[in-house]
Amino acid sequence: MKAIGYFRVTAEMARESVPSSLAELEESFSRFCQERDYQPITTFVDVDSVGEISGTQYQHMLSYIRKQGESFIVVVKNLHHLHPDSEEVMRCLLELDDLGARVLCADEELTDPLAAALQVWSTHREGEKTGEMIKVAMRHKAIRGMVLGKPPFGYRIGADKKLEIVPEEAAIVGLIYRLYLQENMGVRLIARYLNEQGITTRKGSRWSIVGIRDILRNRAYLGTYSRFGIRVPDSHPSIIPSQTFNRVQERLNVAPRQERYGPRSSFILSGLVYCGYCSNKMTGVNRSQTWTRLRGGGKGMGVYRYYQCQSRTNQSVCQYHTRKAEDLESTVLTTLKRFSSPQAQERLAKQYVPIVDYKTSEQPQLERKLKLLDRKFRRYLDQAAQSALSLEELRAIGRDVVKERRFLEQRLALLEAEVRQEITAEQRRKYTFEALEELRERWETMTFSSRRVLLQFVIDRIVVYDDHVETLLRL
Repeated sequence: MKAIGYFRVTAEMARESVPSSLAELEESFSRFCQERDYQPITTFVDVDSVGEISGTQYQHMLSYIRKQGESFIVVVKNLHHLHPDSEEVMRCLLELDDLGARVLCADEELTDPLAAALQVWSTHREGEKTGEMIKVAMRHKAIRGMVLGKPPFGYRIGADKKLEIVPEEAAIVGLIYRLYLQENMGVRLIARYLNEQGITTRKGSRWSIVGIRDILRNRAYLGTYSRFGIRVPDSHPSIIPSQTFNRVQERLNVAPRQERYGPRSSFILSGLVYCGYCSNKMTGVNRSQTWTRLRGGGKGMGVYRYYQCQSRTNQSVCQYHTRKAEDLESTVLTTLKRFSSPQAQERLAKQYVPIVDYKTSEQPQLERKLKLLDRKFRRYLDQAAQSALSLEELRAIGRDVVKERRFLEQRLALLEAEVRQEITAEQRRKYTFEALEELRERWETMTFSSRRVLLQFVIDRIVVYDDHVETLLRL
């Protein structure tokens, strides 16, 4: 079996005694391989500076394993050498496991390094009480009616940390309730009316049916503050009388249900598709249809998936532009696979011009996704530590999360390098073309979430017209 050595040393060791230290590590690695009849191939060494953990050589090791396409033994002195942080150790083990590499420790015999790392992480996790203490303090603030987070439309946070009315916004809230109750308008028509009148949201954006419905449902307009499951009546001035609010709720509860939108996660191109006529995003929509058969009179039912112009769906503007989800997804995937050829890439490199400054618009979104993904990963670790999730289940689920995180980190690092002007257009294209090659080779074996992240890495936007589709890459 072929073996790779991976070591981590500090900057202090590198300055004072790196030759002897590395020689000892190399000798330990060679001795370990000789005793177990492994074939030593190469070694990678990361040097950590004060306050900064290096991962450059670790990434080079991953690239090496990936390119070789073989199974390797990765030998480390101990698990701490993979990374000083116990959570990162779990990620490293899952990432190497996904590549078919088995980790062994030279200093200790571990039957299962993942189980050992989980135990270390669990012990460390039990000592973290700060988060819970903060939550308790926030609940106490909520009980006193002190605002936590962003105030609802119509209010701002006053000097006493409670909500106070913003007159111009409160007038719009009152108008929305009047249009719904007295003018008998639905949420879609109210959104259209406000947009046609040039009345915007707090951020200056168009109103959507979601925003209108949220205002009609929000009990804050009664003077009630709600947070953490706690309701504090009369904590601030009301905007809507209780009788009006209650009548609106009655009507909302009995209103006929409009077309239902399926879970966004079922639409793999969600967030990437744009209407070619109004430039707004297209939303994934599930529609159910029933019919009576001509023969026998039996009932039939079908569910249809579409991408539909969001301007039409949420704001009642633009026209009725849709595309069947299966057809659009198939068209885009075929186009991307065609882009992966060297000839196509050379042609794209010459003709593409960036049309969107996604360096500033996408970076906050990627950072939010990383935080959400980290929370999901910790939740899985918690479940495994409590035996609610087996180690095999953790391996299967964790590998997918780690892969998704890798794509997000690569994209974020690329954006940050562009902002600092540390990367050229040619280098940027290289990353996109490498991701296209990975898409072509591994698409069939990838999970849904990994596919989505990879598509977001390579695609700038998909512009849909009635007669054709344009797939624009991040070049």
